[in-house]
Amino acid sequence: MYSLLNEIVASWTGFIDKMNGLTPEQEALLSRVFSIISTVLWVVLAIVGVIGSIYAIYLGVQLARADEQGKRDDAKKHLTTTIIAVGVTLALILVFNVFLPMLLDAFHVGQSGTEGGEGIPDDEIPPAETMINLFSGFVKSITCRF
Repeated sequence: MYSLLNEIVASWTGFIDKMNGLTPEQEALLSRVFSIISTVLWVVLAIVGVIGSIYAIYLGVQLARADEQGKRDDAKKHLTTTIIAVGVTLALILVFNVFLPMLLDAFHVGQSGTEGGEGIPDDEIPPAETMINLFSGFVKSITCRF
């Protein structure tokens, strides 16, 4: 079980280290970019959590002090929306920072074969560079539309 857990990649750096077909410059660039994105997302999660908690406390006080049913319903709607927004933000950041590298590693994206088996021959699998080209082409098509 421990060896299975050792094989699981739970970070972008570990995923990029396992990719084949990258030059050292590309690997360093991808590691730095994903490290910065990951750090920024954890900071955003902390900020959203703090602001969401403070706002939820404020709405709870408003809910407790409300004299009219309309004000209570309004505070309850805002409180529900705040809890859902913080939960969705938490889920998306966890998916991007933790689960996406695991999924990509499980499907051997950017790797030339599987361990312990014959796998697919190296000449039939495109190198990781084509994945980078695919993503850059996707980004270019999105930026052209906006």
